[in-house]
Amino acid sequence: MKNNKKLADLNFSGLRIDNHTGKSLIVFSADWCPYCISFFNNLKEYGKIDSILIADITDVESKLWDDFDLNIVPTMAIFENGNLVKRWDGIIGQGLTINHIEEANLSFSMI
Repeated sequence: MKNNKKLADLNFSGLRIDNHTGKSLIVFSADWCPYCISFFNNLKEYGKIDSILIADITDVESKLWDDFDLNIVPTMAIFENGNLVKRWDGIIGQGLTINHIEEANLSFSMI
């Protein structure tokens, strides 16, 4: 996994990513989240998606928490041309699993 571009509140209008074309996997992540660290290690090993962007929600005041009704990090979603297509929410006490990553790989290839 290469160094991925970070997105912030200003990159979104509601549930859309501004100026986004093509398909991307967006990972909603916070620097203080221990499950995010293990998720990114698993994503590096099992992920097969080239276009991955990080929506940085380290600031608990980020509007993305409310706009996307986020309760658990990490959470990931596929966006196509700025629109949310599919989403996986983290599991309490686990975050996102290798199974979630494999589902995202498959879904990304089918969209």
